[in-house]
Amino acid sequence: MISTFLWLIVVWLMLWGSVDLGLVLLGAVVAAAILTLYPLPSIRFRMLARPHRLVGLGWYLVTDLVLSGVRVAWDALRYGPTVKTAVIAVPVLSDEDYVIASAANLLSLGPGKFVLQLDRRELVFYVYALGVRSDADVTRVRDEVVNLQRRVIRAFGAREEEPA
Repeated sequence: MISTFLWLIVVWLMLWGSVDLGLVLLGAVVAAAILTLYPLPSIRFRMLARPHRLVGLGWYLVTDLVLSGVRVAWDALRYGPTVKTAVIAVPVLSDEDYVIASAANLLSLGPGKFVLQLDRRELVFYVYALGVRSDADVTRVRDEVVNLQRRVIRAFGAREEEPA
């Protein structure tokens, strides 16, 4: 709550483009009003509780960025404008909003695939993927998305949600 309050004051000062005592005090009033009128739901943020899993997730993302970039570049050079694409349904492994949003955003970060749509009711990601030419490629993309979700759940999710 304090960090959100301070962040709102910083944003207020950035909007005005200057810093003086009056603007800081007015920013504090505006921040307090916003947080009072529009309270944020409390979430349990577990990033600091599992730093080793967060580092593992970061390493996985860097590796995935490099491999995906190479794969997309190879497909673009090899097939040019005839690169095959697919929309693949992948099950969502968590029901927590922040875990789903984190997984979708991290998946869309790298080249070659992104979450096109999320069906919340059925818990399905529809993933758009480049370079899908066979059933084996579909399976590979689905496995990559599931693996990323598992890593996100291990890093941020509740202990009871962690996959075996």
